[in-house]
Amino acid sequence: MNDRLEDERLRRLLSDAVCEIEPTDRLEVLRARVHPSPRVVPMSRSRSWYAATGIIATAAVIGIVAYVTSVAGNQDDTVGPATDSGTALPSATIATDTAAPQPSRTTAPKGRAVPVFYLGHGPRGDVLFHEATPVPIGVRALDTALAGLMTDPLDPDYHAPWKPGWLISAALRDGVIHVEVGAPARRPASMTARTAYETVQSAVYSFQAATHSHAAVLFERSGRTTPTVLGVPTSQPVSAARVTDVLSLVNITAPDPDGARYHRGRLVISGTNNGFEATVSVRLVRHDPSGDTTVLSRPGMASGTGDPDRLYPWKVVLDTSGLAPGRYLVVAQNDDPSGRGNPPTDTRIIVLR
Repeated sequence: MNDRLEDERLRRLLSDAVCEIEPTDRLEVLRARVHPSPRVVPMSRSRSWYAATGIIATAAVIGIVAYVTSVAGNQDDTVGPATDSGTALPSATIATDTAAPQPSRTTAPKGRAVPVFYLGHGPRGDVLFHEATPVPIGVRALDTALAGLMTDPLDPDYHAPWKPGWLISAALRDGVIHVEVGAPARRPASMTARTAYETVQSAVYSFQAATHSHAAVLFERSGRTTPTVLGVPTSQPVSAARVTDVLSLVNITAPDPDGARYHRGRLVISGTNNGFEATVSVRLVRHDPSGDTTVLSRPGMASGTGDPDRLYPWKVVLDTSGLAPGRYLVVAQNDDPSGRGNPPTDTRIIVLR
């Protein structure tokens, strides 16, 4: 396929996913985190509108899906599976070979975004969901990821895994991502062991995405390797754990994030999943004082199946032309052949007008 046809195909694909998205101050918040300045930056924001321009949103759709379905979906290192109850944790994945490939670039150009991995609820307890974060001009992608991990995500169902000051700096050197931490060595009493483990993994996944590499993460204090972070063993460089152990098995990538506004008509919902026979169901739910009502429902199919250690992209198109204007909840859910009634789920709020 020549460059012109490829560009046209991407424009058509992405215009459906990001049309009618309006910006917020999230880019300014991130700029303040990575390059503090005397000017006042809003620290609170509405959750009703998207965080970046259409150009940044377009780059985010490409980058997020490409990373999660390739880099994150083909880790060489595996750990034991977690139980449905979430009481058993994977052991820490320690890298033995740190000669990871160098990224092609560490400073993202205008219009780029990186996936930042946040904590959210899954059937087994806390799992990681990814959200697009715009890279400010002149700021390294690694610094954007670092600031993003300590900044509230736009989706209110997720939350930042790292508190302000828990991450200080990150740099890729000699095939290893060196991260200076201020987080406690021991796990706080209010934090579960699973949440602590997922928190460490959120940094590994986010920094690998920012560097486009499988580089392991070496956690340090004052320039020296720290044996533990939040009670998680970190005496050696830590690799990304198995995808199906730490990531949500379903994740909406568009619309993203909550509150995007769309004209009624053709609505494209896309994401990634790893589900039974690659199936995913998408519902559009209308909130009503008398109770929530599903107004549209359609099954979808991911692009592949058979590999338990990766996520696959999917897309579902809904016709909303017959619906009334207002706020709706998009619900993406994996099939639940076990019948336990608690399948992996992700949601988005949209506004139809």
